[in-house]
This record gives sequence, structure tokens and C-alpha cells, in this order.
Amino acid sequence: MEILLFKIAAILLIIIGGLAGGLAPLRIGMSERGERLLSLGNAFAGGIFLGAGLIHMLSDASEKFKSFAPDIDYPLAPLVCGCGFLLVLFLEKVLVREKAINAMSEGQPIYPFILLLVLSIHSIIAGVSLGLEKTLISSAIIFIAIIAHKSSAAFALGVSLKRAGIPSRRAAGSIAFFSFMTPLGIILGIAFSILTTSMTATQIEAVFDALAAGTFLYIAVLDIIGEVFEKKENRWLKFVLIVAAFGFMGLIAIWT
Repeated sequence: MEILLFKIAAILLIIIGGLAGGLAPLRIGMSERGERLLSLGNAFAGGIFLGAGLIHMLSDASEKFKSFAPDIDYPLAPLVCGCGFLLVLFLEKVLVREKAINAMSEGQPIYPFILLLVLSIHSIIAGVSLGLEKTLISSAIIFIAIIAHKSSAAFALGVSLKRAGIPSRRAAGSIAFFSFMTPLGIILGIAFSILTTSMTATQIEAVFDALAAGTFLYIAVLDIIGEVFEKKENRWLKFVLIVAAFGFMGLIAIWT
């Protein structure tokens, strides 16, 4: 019951964070101070995602795979993790870029909506992983990683929609859609854990933990960390924030 209440609270906080972050750029202009704070916040989120993916989710997935397939001498967790990484890579760098180029040639602002698709798929995978978790500490770790980036991801989506000239009502609907994707994943994860047998739930949890680890690593390395260092300002501070967040995830691993 305690972990279920935590997940319900996580759903509400994630929705609020997504709506607040995504609607902000639709209502206010972008300032230099706001850009700086967003960049520093993204740096910390990058360290959180890197630590959560490598230290927690990938190792948890490995343990779960071994629990139901102890005789298989093959790195299943890294394989599925790599598939998650490649899935987001394909969606963002191949599908998105190709559609964006075609849309630009036709004068259609389609890129923000493909970005919405990419972020939503990642959100559902991460949400299912959180919903499947059986311990409060493991659930809290995934929640920290999700909430650390949900608002900034929604903010970036809101900026993209605004710059594309999407009408405010339509843009707000897109932000709301994105905000509910992680909660949808959490609900699906909870349903899987209730409706399936213990062994089947462990198998599903192993797969989604590994997939989520891959998407977390992609978001951390190629989206967040790569982006925050494109600007020359505060490089040392950004690096310190990434290391601090990664160290925080490592510290939490002592009790998990």
C-alpha cells in the first residue's frame, strides 16, 4: 500500500511538473537568465539520468534477467539496453531529421510534433519501469531521474512549439499530452505487476528496466550533456553539477 501511494503521488507530481515546464514558454518570453538556469538544471539532470541508467536500472535489469534465466550465459540486459538506446537514436536522428527536412521543404512545422512523439515514447518506457518497481527505494530513484528532467523536457518542447508558431491552444494540448505519457506508463506498469504472475512480472520488469536504462543513457549523453556544453559559459560549473548528480546516484546505490 505504501509503494502504491508513492506511485500515485509520483503521477500527480510528474503531471504538475510537465504542465508547469511546458506552459511556461507559451506565456512568457525567453530571458538570458532563464536560459542559463535551464542549462544548469539540465546539466544536473544529465548526471541524474547517467547515474540512474548505469548504476541502478541496468544493474537491476541484469539481476532480474539472472533470476529467471540463470542458465543463459549471455548479456541480455546490455543487449536490451542497447536496443532502447538505438530506438531513441532512430526516432530522433533518423525519423525526426528526415521528416523535419521534408516538412521544411513543404513549409510545415512538423518537427515539434515528432519531438513530442520521441519524448512521449521515452516517457512511457520510463513510466512502465517505475510502475513495475516493487521497492520504495528503487521507485524513488527512478522518480528522481524522471522528475529531474520532466519539466525541462516539457519546457524545451514548449519552446519548440512556440518558435514554430503553433497556436497556443494546440500547443497547450500537446504539452498536456506529453505530461500524461509518463503517468500512463506508470499505470500500465502497475497493471502489469497486478495482472501477471510473479515470474512474468519480473520478466517484464527486467525488459523495461533495461529499455529505460538505454533511453536514459541516450537522453543523458546525446541530448542533455551534449547540448549543455554547446555553450561555452559555465563549463566548470556544469561539469561539477553533472559529477555531483552522478555521485548522488552512486551514493543512493549503497542502500539499494
